[in-house]
Amino acid sequence: MRRMKYLLLLLFVFCGLCGCGKTEAKKEELEEGQYYLYYTNQAFTKLETEVYEAKGAEKGSTILLAEGLLGKLQEAPGNMELFSVIPEEVRVARIQMEENGQMFVYFNAAYNTMEPIREILCRAAVVKTLTQIEGVDYVGFYINDQPLLDSANNTINLMSASSFAESAGNNTAELQKVALTLYFTDETGTKLLETERTIVCSAGESMESLVIEQLLEGTDEEGRYDTLPGTAKVLSVATRKGICYVNFDAAFINDALNVSDYIPIYSIVNSLTELPNVSRVQISAEGVNNIKFRDSIALEQPLERRLEYIENKKEDEGAVENEE
Repeated sequence: MRRMKYLLLLLFVFCGLCGCGKTEAKKEELEEGQYYLYYTNQAFTKLETEVYEAKGAEKGSTILLAEGLLGKLQEAPGNMELFSVIPEEVRVARIQMEENGQMFVYFNAAYNTMEPIREILCRAAVVKTLTQIEGVDYVGFYINDQPLLDSANNTINLMSASSFAESAGNNTAELQKVALTLYFTDETGTKLLETERTIVCSAGESMESLVIEQLLEGTDEEGRYDTLPGTAKVLSVATRKGICYVNFDAAFINDALNVSDYIPIYSIVNSLTELPNVSRVQISAEGVNNIKFRDSIALEQPLERRLEYIENKKEDEGAVENEE
């Protein structure tokens, strides 16, 4: 219910983000060294753009270029009808570039004082601006030294430009119902039980992140039990070339539930591989994967789904084959 209220609050903002495809269809062609800067309209309902040309030192440095772009985002745009999405009191403390195309932006505590509508616009503008930089595929937000949280106190994962929905001409897809297939466990903690769950989400939200979020949220269904500790937080989720990379905090290892060793791991793997774009899953904790979960299951390599851990799965598939 809390999640639904938050989504409804942001409904018209996502509508604007989806609708900004109309504005972007008219963008001027960029020359080398030029980038789009994303600002908001007067009503704070959608993003529009201006062009920025990188200066000399910025062209040779990813960090300097990112600093330059963010600095310009906070200044008043040339178009008097547009406004900066970053309030004056919000400051960028530092920018950190990691491997695998991941950039992290550290803001001061004033970031958390923004109204939800402005915050989602700010987040979209920053991500869409920075991911234009060569080598930057994902952007993560930190407030001081803590990851940015949503209204339910869940970590907001790494974001790409595609995290914010855009449409080439209609505003009807801002919210959607999504059916997920999740795997929780039975009372004995030795078998996975297939569970269908329908949720409402924004059209631009990552399905992989939704799966992990729902597994961490757990289940109240009779006969089904949680597979992941409620104390665990996901630090990042990203999919590349069919492999979904999921990075948890230390609680994923330290606070594991009293279930069979393979249950938490294959609850994640089997749930994610239900998505059409995921074939394998690489799990890590605090960025480390050269470990064994409970000294039993090696996490060094991406894992494929395992049907033998699913209750009645093998029998059901065998019955189908016999019928054929």
